[in-house]
Amino acid sequence: MQISAVEVAKLLEAEKARPPKSGKTSLKFKEITPDALPEHEVVEPDASEVARVVQMVKETPDVREDIVMQLKERIEKGEYEISSEEIAEMMARRMKADRIR
Repeated sequence: MQISAVEVAKLLEAEKARPPKSGKTSLKFKEITPDALPEHEVVEPDASEVARVVQMVKETPDVREDIVMQLKERIEKGEYEISSEEIAEMMARRMKADRIR
């Protein structure tokens, strides 16, 4: 499975939105934007944060059955619409992600 930066960002956003499991505290992520840093400064990722993200990715199933079922229902009802522009954008994003690897 290939994971792009966009997919990791989506995973982090989904993790922030998910209610915490009982007995566990929710994760807090510090957002770093390129324009917030001086050009010469390099930010090294925090090892514990990287380990958490790696663990979240490992725990995420290859197929999200809940999402598949939602999409299947919308397709069957004729409610699922996606534009050709959206498809082209996703294809371009995937190509960029593959080049990064």
